[in-house]
Amino acid sequence: MKRYLYLMAMFGLAACASVDGGSSGTETAARCVPVGGWLAGDGRPIEAAALFDRAHAVDFVLLGETHDRAAHHLWQAEVIAELRARRPELAVGLEMLPRRAQGALDRYVAGAVDQAGFLEESAWKESWGFDFALYRPIFAYAREHGIPLIALNVDRSLVREVGQEGFDAVAARTEMPVGRPADPMPGYVSHLAEVYAAHADGRTPAADDPAFRRFVDAQLLWDRAMAEALAQAHDAGGRLVVGVMGAGHVENGYGVPHQLAALGKLGVLTLLPWDAERSCGDLSPHLADAVYGIGTD
Repeated sequence: MKRYLYLMAMFGLAACASVDGGSSGTETAARCVPVGGWLAGDGRPIEAAALFDRAHAVDFVLLGETHDRAAHHLWQAEVIAELRARRPELAVGLEMLPRRAQGALDRYVAGAVDQAGFLEESAWKESWGFDFALYRPIFAYAREHGIPLIALNVDRSLVREVGQEGFDAVAARTEMPVGRPADPMPGYVSHLAEVYAAHADGRTPAADDPAFRRFVDAQLLWDRAMAEALAQAHDAGGRLVVGVMGAGHVENGYGVPHQLAALGKLGVLTLLPWDAERSCGDLSPHLADAVYGIGTD
């Protein structure tokens, strides 16, 4: 949800209540996703070893997150370590940084710059804003083991322009760093309409509402940018590529998985953390390949 709040702030829409799945009475994830356990989206238990062995048959593993949850990032680092045990040649793609920060990432992994120097070179605060300490476990593990870190995103200014003018208008006057996104799945449009309504005085937008269409364009640009960068990282070396990104880009296959499929990339495994306060009613067979029960931070 934090990601949508950021988009809404960019496009000048008022912030209202979250529409993320929260607690529902006493029906909590403690009863449907045990802490430290894996379940399929339909609620079936999954053995961790069997799940991670699937890494041998895929090209991409997408790890969702809530950006300000430290426990989510510890989980991501642990999953990356488990994947590396099976596929030593892997890379980790990061939603947090635009492609212009790639040099800073390369120098950080190589040990040529310390954390303070990396944060300055990458313009972390300007590019992302969430405390780097939340992500330190992932960065430290990558640096220790020489795992390439890949900047997946585009500059915020481009996302802002598309959100204000639409993809076609921006593409008509400037060279876009990514291709035209695949059309969104109907379920994604419906979901984004709910998000938009929650931050636009509760008004559900019409499908042809120009402002809503621009909002969708901005979201698709974000998804497409990450999908293309993930695909390029895989094509460059045949590595397993792990994508670290907001859960909204992963859930139900709507965002990055859909854009990867449009690029002909079908070997994708989607994994999500599951907070104890989240309603069991949010589980569904298509939500992700597996979810993992998370304790408190």
